[in-house]
Amino acid sequence: MRILKSIVIGITLFILWNSCRYTDLGIQPDDLQINLRWVKGYPSETKEDVIIGLAWSLSFLGGSVPGGSLNPAMEWRNETQFNLSLDKVGFNEEARVAWKSIIDTLKNSEEYKLQGGIDIGRFVTLTLNSTNHYYALTGAKERYSEFRAKYNFDEKKAGIVKSTIALGSRVIEISKAEQFNEIAFIAAEGEGSLPLNQFEQQEFEALDFMPNGQLRFALYDLNGNLKTAASKSLTVAGKPAKCLWCHETSLIPPFEDDNQLTGYYSTEEFKDILADRMAMVKAYRDKLESQIFMTIPNHTKAELLYLSFMEPSIDRLALEWGISVNEIEKKLNDLPTHAHHEFSYLGDKLFDRGDIDHLAPYKNIEIPSDARNHSAYEPDFIH
Repeated sequence: MRILKSIVIGITLFILWNSCRYTDLGIQPDDLQINLRWVKGYPSETKEDVIIGLAWSLSFLGGSVPGGSLNPAMEWRNETQFNLSLDKVGFNEEARVAWKSIIDTLKNSEEYKLQGGIDIGRFVTLTLNSTNHYYALTGAKERYSEFRAKYNFDEKKAGIVKSTIALGSRVIEISKAEQFNEIAFIAAEGEGSLPLNQFEQQEFEALDFMPNGQLRFALYDLNGNLKTAASKSLTVAGKPAKCLWCHETSLIPPFEDDNQLTGYYSTEEFKDILADRMAMVKAYRDKLESQIFMTIPNHTKAELLYLSFMEPSIDRLALEWGISVNEIEKKLNDLPTHAHHEFSYLGDKLFDRGDIDHLAPYKNIEIPSDARNHSAYEPDFIH
């Protein structure tokens, strides 16, 4: 009898502990579920492309996406709609809190209520491409001083005179690192000549790695506050989403610069440091049980999810809005179109999302005006 009583107590405690992981924060697994709808973005896009793109999007946002975890997390209701359980793809508690706020807002939208789900392109744009949400989900440090304090930076820096990113010079600080979780960089953007010792820093771009092996970016002003995008007057870096588009999964060495400034690491020395750090990164990623790094990188599939949404074709809009191509043509007859500058197969008569969202047959949640660069509006469903 005593043994049976102990077993019952043990089971009860286990159930209570397991549920408290969520109830302490007011979060239940159901709070982390959302219905998404796949609207075909281009003729060759397949369901597998969407799954791969979603996996990479979640990984860029900090999800560990363990091997084999995504398919069980996606319950397809039909050929174009599925329920996504974010509780199953490896987000930490802090990210879960942020996800709940985002999901609550999406579920209250008119699109969600009328269509039974949110467009996967809008979902990615409102998370990966919305900087406030990106910061919250990835756990970026709120203050520049917090980021600096986390790492031990080398006194010697790399000086980049001719950058493909900054409009002027850059000064890059490098953390001392003997293992993966010690790798970090800070790039100071500014004005004035570095060779003439007239460089004045204006803002900072911070880079480190998340436990899931993916890069994490954060932008700070001189007061140490997070910025949603880098200053256009200093750099073409744009948002963290653009940093990811350029870096993909790697630390990128200087392309054009080749100098030796007194007191700074030379370009070749900096390249050697980057190669050493990437060797650490690869060794770490090789040990992960991640669905992401088990296969050939397919991060482009994530980019296509938001690009085909932000610059939709008539065919995509017809599917999205549930009306005929002829009706779409009449509705949008006076609007300008363009060809896609990066992926020609997306089409040569594409619209800008900002021009057409207000014409949809239902009210949409407002998105940033630009997925990669500075936007006048950046959503914040969390604070």
